[in-house]
Amino acid sequence: MLVSDPASNKRARPAWHALHWRCRRALRSLADTFALPLPFAAPQLETEFLRDHGRRFAPFRRAAALLALLMIVALAGWDYGHYVADAGFPLLTVLACRLVVSVGLTTLFIITLRPSFRDDRRAHATMFAGVGITSAGMLAICLITPDTISFTDYFMSIYLVMMYQYGFLHLRARPVLYSTLLLGVVVVTLQYAAPAWTPYSLMAPEEFGRAMFFFVNAAAIGVGICIKLEHTARSQFLQARELRSANTALQQHAAQLAAEKEANQIKANALIQLKEEQRNQALRASHENARFLASAAHDLRQPMFGLGLALEAMGQALARNDNAEAGRLSDLASRSARAMSTTFNGVLDLSRLEAGVVTPTLCDFDVADVLREVVADLTPYAASRGVELRCRRRTRRAAIVHSDRQMLCRILKNLVSNGIKYARREPGHPALVLVGAVGLHTRVRLDVVDNGIGIPPQQWQRVFEPFVQLDNPERDREKGLGLGLSIVNAMISLLPEHRLEFTSEVGRGTHFSLDVPNGTASEASTSKDEPDDASDVAGRYVVLVEDDRIVLAAMEALFTQWGMLVDTASDLPSLRALAQELERMPDLIITDYRLPNGATARDVLDIVLPAVARGELVPPVLVVSGEAEVARQALGASVDEVLSKPVQPERLKQAIARLAAERQRVNCVE
Repeated sequence: MLVSDPASNKRARPAWHALHWRCRRALRSLADTFALPLPFAAPQLETEFLRDHGRRFAPFRRAAALLALLMIVALAGWDYGHYVADAGFPLLTVLACRLVVSVGLTTLFIITLRPSFRDDRRAHATMFAGVGITSAGMLAICLITPDTISFTDYFMSIYLVMMYQYGFLHLRARPVLYSTLLLGVVVVTLQYAAPAWTPYSLMAPEEFGRAMFFFVNAAAIGVGICIKLEHTARSQFLQARELRSANTALQQHAAQLAAEKEANQIKANALIQLKEEQRNQALRASHENARFLASAAHDLRQPMFGLGLALEAMGQALARNDNAEAGRLSDLASRSARAMSTTFNGVLDLSRLEAGVVTPTLCDFDVADVLREVVADLTPYAASRGVELRCRRRTRRAAIVHSDRQMLCRILKNLVSNGIKYARREPGHPALVLVGAVGLHTRVRLDVVDNGIGIPPQQWQRVFEPFVQLDNPERDREKGLGLGLSIVNAMISLLPEHRLEFTSEVGRGTHFSLDVPNGTASEASTSKDEPDDASDVAGRYVVLVEDDRIVLAAMEALFTQWGMLVDTASDLPSLRALAQELERMPDLIITDYRLPNGATARDVLDIVLPAVARGELVPPVLVVSGEAEVARQALGASVDEVLSKPVQPERLKQAIARLAAERQRVNCVE
């Protein structure tokens, strides 16, 4: 009795499993080898593949068709050799079959020369037609030739046709499989059915088994090769397609990079050009500022020098008790001081406008009130220079505009005063300045026209530059400073929808036109009448706070000359002491904004107002400071008015009278 060894069984089991696994892999590989390629899922992709496949292999198929034709013709010599060896060989019938095949292949070869042959479906139809014609011809020759030679000498041609079909024509696997199966069915049918209805047979029965053995092997190998070739073709197509897509994307990316590089180069060039322009603008601005400062310094030094000389001479005249000469020199000193103040205020105003410190206060008002104010203020000045000033309006309706009232008034005054300054006073040529308003659809046009000396065209841009005076080479301050149009231009740049244009002709005059946007009549404000007693300040009681000793002494002396009562303080401690001694409410508090030790006018109000207030009644407050805009923003409605240093004595006197009179009217109401 045999007993199995457990150890040997354990060794045998892994070997058996390995063999089983290898067999399964072999069967799977065999199945993969004969797995027919599937069309692409996307119809568009399959169509694109067929188009590419037909285009790629059209030359090979055309060459294979020509080679097959030549081989069919060349084999006619083979037929003749059989005829020489055997006189009973049906040479003419065989040649007739070969001729039919040759004609068919010739026709198909001509078809391959057409452009439509690049279509894969047409190419397949043409090639399978050639395979069918050739196979039919060869099988017909096998039927009519003797059985002794039909297999060895003529059925071998079928294998040659199959090799062409599998290798040279690059046909797709599925149609090749169907063609091979059809050929096999035809061969078997002819072998067994032909003897029943014809005197011929395909080959000797003893040869048929061997023939089919070779046929099946050739078919299996050939179909497997076609399957492999189609898989390879489809894979290469996808790779080529992906490569083309990658190349296209790469080209697009390269084009994008090139465009970005060009754009960056353009930006770099533009940036370089912009920096160069900015540098040039900075240089021009620096030169203009230097010229501006030089002109301002010159116009300040001249009256300052005159003021110093006049004061020195006045002191000597007073020492000699020459009061008449001292009075004349005092007037001269006052004129020099006014010139300095005018120059300084003009420079300060222009600087504030260009720095954007000034913010326009827009409202709706009747521009006719502004025109009347401008004409009323400048008529005495025009009369003193022999110039007639007229105001004309082309509409009786209210011309409501949306603008800053004070800025618009100053713009018109500067334009009108320019016309008066440069008027031509000649016999038979009356000097005239005309101010008018024309109501348009969306705006009001304000016109200032004079018949003066005019402006040359080449100087039209320069007249808006600071300290430029075309008809004042001697820098006569009686003709102004040359800042008027510069200030006008700076103000208009701050006012929205305002536009200034002008035309001028030398010897005939200048015409300025200012477009101002329309306003709303319902929101228009009316002008406030100035008090009749604007210059009456005698007897007014003011508290004056100023940290500069010289300015404090000068203002106290001036107020005393005007008949005013003045109490002064130069800092907060002295102001606190003064506030405790006040016996009555001042008519007005006048203070500088910036005081010693970081104090401001806000501290002045906190000290004085609680000490003098009577219930809700408080005295008006006037701030006189070199930082007028800062004071306005910091104090707001806490003060009644802010004046900018230096201020003309006449303007200061008017402000004092107006505020004190307003306080007196309030007291009367109370």
